[in-house]
Amino acid sequence: MAAVVAVVTIPELRSELAGEGTDGTLTVSSCETHTKTHYGTHRRSTELKFSCTGSWTAQDGDPTYEDVAVATSSRFETGAKIPVVQVDDTFETPQDRDPGKDAAILAFCLSLAAFGIYCLLTGFGARNGPGFSASWQRLPARTVTGPVLGGLFVVGALAALVCGLVL
Repeated sequence: MAAVVAVVTIPELRSELAGEGTDGTLTVSSCETHTKTHYGTHRRSTELKFSCTGSWTAQDGDPTYEDVAVATSSRFETGAKIPVVQVDDTFETPQDRDPGKDAAILAFCLSLAAFGIYCLLTGFGARNGPGFSASWQRLPARTVTGPVLGGLFVVGALAALVCGLVL
């Protein structure tokens, strides 16, 4: 599962780091506010989401698209001009292109892969399988694979925290 998520995330991260996309400006014709309700165990919260529609023009003036919808961080007045990047067939604001989140996902995939390999090698996590300490004893070449898998897990977890919180 970690490999599948990583394969999907890598092209997105590569695109964001390379700065791919066409810079342009969206001239707002209308903005809508949507509410999204989250239900918790003891409380309910509502999140406001904004979506603006208008005509998009590339910085160099060519091409131009009508009726482009973009998720925004706030509501804009009609006629406002906001920077928007076109990537393939999608349009997004520059602040939504966050490579830190994608890097955090990849680092977390590294941790998940290390844990998955540990489970496959030892049978940990299987129904009626051994506990953690018993499965650790079943690890082949324990003096080598234990530190390698543990190190990969820790490095992946720390890198995910750093990328998610700092970048």
